[in-house]
Amino acid sequence: MILNKRNFYINGLNGEDDLHAVLENYPTISIPKRKKTMTVIEGSNEQIILDEGAYDNREIDLNIIVHAVDEEDRVTRMSALISAFDSPGYIGFIHYGEPNYEYEVTNAEIATPTRLTRISYSTEVKIKLSAKAFKYYKPDEKQEFETTGEFYNRFNFPSRPLIHVGTVGVAYITINGINYTFQNIPTGGAWIDCDESQQDVYTDSGLIESAFNLGQEFPELPPGKVIVKAPSAIVYPRWRTL
Repeated sequence: MILNKRNFYINGLNGEDDLHAVLENYPTISIPKRKKTMTVIEGSNEQIILDEGAYDNREIDLNIIVHAVDEEDRVTRMSALISAFDSPGYIGFIHYGEPNYEYEVTNAEIATPTRLTRISYSTEVKIKLSAKAFKYYKPDEKQEFETTGEFYNRFNFPSRPLIHVGTVGVAYITINGINYTFQNIPTGGAWIDCDESQQDVYTDSGLIESAFNLGQEFPELPPGKVIVKAPSAIVYPRWRTL
């Protein structure tokens, strides 16, 4: 994707074209903190590290300029901008500096608007976002295969793919020799969402009950070469990085 300097996408809307808004400067984006707890050991010169193998959300600070031609236009466009960022859950954000990466964000604080000058209808809006730790590589190119597919994860972090299997009954998935079993797959197949926040098996009709053993991990695509074996599969790899 190519974006003009200062442009962005929020929830599928183009900043310049749809919202008449641009970024005043490069977004300030923090690096997420790894979740670990330091525990004191009595009589020891060091602390034990309890690592959760996960990360906190990151913060994104945006300064946005909304352009307008008169007061009524300013109010309308401000409303459109705030509405674009206002969501009960996570939505996609892409900016011109990293046009091939999407952040999953939600508004964290009240937006602060400021008129640039007394006689100007342009408005500066400061918005603070909370984003999932990982940013996702776009486009997320899917791969379809009958029995075996080969991928290469060039990032240093495992991805959590979205997989559709076309078998009926029990579906066996093998990734680099690690086996996963999913059952009660209906006619037409099912989707297996491996994202940490989801981890469900479903069809267009809803979730499939007892589709997997609760003690089983969901599949992931590790860094490097990845061989996936699955029946009549469609795989969206969802490559990601910090």
